[in-house]
Amino acid sequence: ASASEIVSGVMQDYDRAVLMGQRSYGKGLVQNTRDLKYNAKVKMTIAKYYIPSQRCIQSVEYKNGEPVDISDDRRTAFKTRNGRTVLDGGGLAPDVLVEKPTERGILKSLIDENLVFDFVTRFCQANESIPSVENFHFTDFDGFLAFLNEKNYEYESDSEKALKTLEADASEEGLNLKSDIQQLRNKITSAKQDELTKYKSEIIDLIEKEISGRYYYQRGKVQMGLRNDLEIKEAAELLKDQARYKKILAIQ
Repeated sequence: ASASEIVSGVMQDYDRAVLMGQRSYGKGLVQNTRDLKYNAKVKMTIAKYYIPSQRCIQSVEYKNGEPVDISDDRRTAFKTRNGRTVLDGGGLAPDVLVEKPTERGILKSLIDENLVFDFVTRFCQANESIPSVENFHFTDFDGFLAFLNEKNYEYESDSEKALKTLEADASEEGLNLKSDIQQLRNKITSAKQDELTKYKSEIIDLIEKEISGRYYYQRGKVQMGLRNDLEIKEAAELLKDQARYKKILAIQ
């Protein structure tokens, strides 16, 4: 984490690159270990990393041995070479924010229950080869839905788990919430029926990555992951828009 943040911070401070994605971790300390008796060690902070604008990227301070987040109002403003304002502490803020995809319960269940794996196994048995990773696109989503029906696929969402906990707690406390809980359960069930369609693109990404790995091994899996990566897509679009690129970096 430290090395990538330092390199990214230097590029940002010198206005030589646009940082994209989410805020970085904020690992700005140099640590070393010292041997103690009884085969024990102590980890000591011996220095902090500073980058060209003179800011430190460390996102946490320590008080009485406990980590304390640095609030925005305590962060100091610095300037890049082109005069852009950047803040210390809190890691590196991206120039272009690309939200991290939310982990969907339905996607996790498809992986955990090996349904994507099993479907792709069947796909590979029926297809001797596929085009290159660059040109391959999975189009049989209806076939995947039929496969799930064949397997009697069901999953319990986080909302359903929370509702079960609420129902149990209400029962213990003697609260009569049966009708309210049933109404919530009906709404959750209705919403779940649309989730496979709602997250179709994310599910297709999973399937394409697994298929590419079967035919082109780890290299294919990585290539497909890069092809479908939101941040890489955003970066490619930015490079096509030189006016926006120069504006972000305050290039005159």
